[in-house]
Parts: sequence; structure tokens; C-alpha cells
Amino acid sequence: MDQLLDDLFCKRGSTRERALSLITEDFTINYRHQFSQKNFATLLYRFLYSFKKGSSKEIALASHALGLLAVTIGCGDDAHELYNESLPLISKALKSGTESSLLSIIDCLAIVTFVGGSNFQETETSMKMLWQFIHLESDDNVVAKKHSSAVLSAAISAWSLLLTTVDGWNINYNYWKGGISVFLDLLQVDEPSVCIAAGEALALICEVGFLEKSVFDTHSADIGTDEKENDLLKQYSSMKELQEKVSRHVRSHFQQTANKSSASNSLNERHKFCRDLLNVLEDGCFCKTALKIGKQSLEINSWSQLLQVNFLKHILRRGFVKHMLENEFLHDVFNFTPRKSTSGNELYVSEREEATIKIFVPEIRTRDDEDFPEKIRRAPSSAFRKAKTQLLNKQRVAKGKELWPSHD
Repeated sequence: MDQLLDDLFCKRGSTRERALSLITEDFTINYRHQFSQKNFATLLYRFLYSFKKGSSKEIALASHALGLLAVTIGCGDDAHELYNESLPLISKALKSGTESSLLSIIDCLAIVTFVGGSNFQETETSMKMLWQFIHLESDDNVVAKKHSSAVLSAAISAWSLLLTTVDGWNINYNYWKGGISVFLDLLQVDEPSVCIAAGEALALICEVGFLEKSVFDTHSADIGTDEKENDLLKQYSSMKELQEKVSRHVRSHFQQTANKSSASNSLNERHKFCRDLLNVLEDGCFCKTALKIGKQSLEINSWSQLLQVNFLKHILRRGFVKHMLENEFLHDVFNFTPRKSTSGNELYVSEREEATIKIFVPEIRTRDDEDFPEKIRRAPSSAFRKAKTQLLNKQRVAKGKELWPSHD
């Protein structure tokens, strides 16, 4: 790995491409948390250098590497720095990238924001960048050209991932004018990947309350929508009626795929997808499921969580199980605690766990400065607060059992 770091400084593009390819392969199949922390600055800024100077292939590789670095280091100051430093270059690459590199760049934007975005405004900024690929008629669209179905479906999936992290009632509907009608139209296209991505987005919109907000907001005099959206919503007097319209589109698509004679795995997956989607749309609930992780199971309790799992499986590929078993960031996101076996069926349980946050204090600051504490203090991220809360609850439960032992 040290040699690969050196190769990232090479002037020859082919050498950097080879190093990036090997680094992404290693980061996929291994959880390199300590290595990433130790070499964070080098990795980050050499990946960004490839964004600036590299070929289309090198940019695609750097995008994948940057996303893997974000997942590996987890939330915190490093992840937020990664988000802030990479966003301008990602934005530029989205405008000028080729079809072959856009898929990786879009995935990179989504996962970097998912891990490193510290507030709703940062998440919404990335969602607006992705929306330009979904709705080509949106205002100030700087990428208003028709892209391949693969790019369109990737943008929809990335936008949906970020929507899973926000409260639907906090969203400014003005940014997503015509969104419902856009996704309804996409449900009827012939390309399966686009149709599925649009269906996923619609189910998520219903689950997080975005659909209800859009109907409510369009009745307000000071909030406008485009003409097509107004015409659509005027046909329905309630969110339930509009939701039923979405369900009919999905059921129609389900019947079309069911009538095909092919028994391929991809078609079977589409059948299962449509059934799950209809459960969310028609019954208003998600049927809980479980995903096998090694010898354990990860419980999936919502459509949002299912989309998060599927996106991370897409990013981590064959290293997904490895990361789920070792990556503490993923443990926090999915509230998953893997068991560690030392021998046979014996389970090892740590006697003490700690949640920590690192604060970097520049040497140029002195404690004589009156504003010193404020300048170095940073609010912990939401994921960190969640991890710390979970830890404190576990410690309180354990302590309660010691003080009040069972009398069975």
C-alpha cells in the first residue's frame, strides 16, 4: 500500500490509474480504517488531484476510491473535510464528465454526502446537483442534455439515497417542481433500470412524507409549481388518491413483467421489487425482511433502510459483508452489532466500549486567545451522537442488571 501511495504522485497517468485501481480493489475487500486515518490527507488530495488532471478513466477510478475512503473513515471531521474539499470538483466533473465516468461520479457524490454531510443544507445541495440529471427542464439546469438510461437511473438512485437521510417536512418543494409527475412518467419507459429507480423513489417519497408535503404545499398561495404538476394534483383531492395513482402504474408494470416467459434472475428480482413496492404504496407499510451477514442477519425495517443497504452493496460490491462485519460506521447506520467468536460456539463480548471524537487543534492557536474554545470546538455529527446514545443506553442496562439482579 505504501508503494501505491507513492505511485499516486507519479506524473504518468497510466501509473496513477493502476494505483487507483489496486487501491479501490483493496479498499473493497478489506476494511482499512487505520491505514485510512494515518494517510487520510495523502489519499484525499491525491484522489482530488486525479479529478483535476486525470483522464476520464482516472476520474472514474478516483471517484470510486473517494467513495470507498468516505465509507472507510466513517463520520466525523475527516469525512466532513472530504465532503467540503471534493464537492467543487465533483460539481465540475458532473458538468464535463463523459458517459463512462458519470456513473462513478454520481455514486461518489451520493456516498460522500451520505457519510460526510453534516446538515440538511449540505444534503440538499447535493440533491439539487443530482436533480439536474433527472429533470432536464428544471430551472438553471447546467447539464441539460439527454443522458443514457444508466446515468439517469444512477442519478435517481443517488437522489433517493440522500432523501432517506432527511425529514420530508424539511424539504423545500420548490426545488423539486414537477417531481411526482417526472417519476410517474419514468415508470412507463421501456428501460427496466429507469423504471425500477423511479418506482423506488416514489415509494420512498410516500414513506418519508414527501408526497403529502407536495400536495399540501401546492394548495398554498405563495408556493408555486409548474403547470404540469398543478394539473396532476388538481385531479386528486387527497394524498391517498394520488398514492393510488402511483400504485396503479406500478401494478401495470408488474403485470407486464409477469406476462413475460423469461425466468432470468433479473426478471425475478423485478417481480420481487414490484411486490415490495406495492406493499409500501397500497398498504402503507414495509414488510420487514432480513439480510444474511455472515452467520448473522441484518433486520431491514423500512423502505429507506432497504435502499441504503442496496446502495452500499452497489458501492462495496463483494466486500459488503466484510465491511458490515468490521466497519463501525455501518454498525451505527444500521444498528448492527456483529458477534465475535473466539473458539467454537463461544461468544466474545467486550467488557467496555467507548465512543470517541477527535479534535484537531492547529499549533498556531494559543490558549491565551479569548475565542480559542469556540474555534476548536465542533459539534459531533448525528451518527456520532447516535452511537454515543446507543452506548450509554447499553451501559445503563448493564449497570441496572448489576444493581437489580434477577430473582428467577
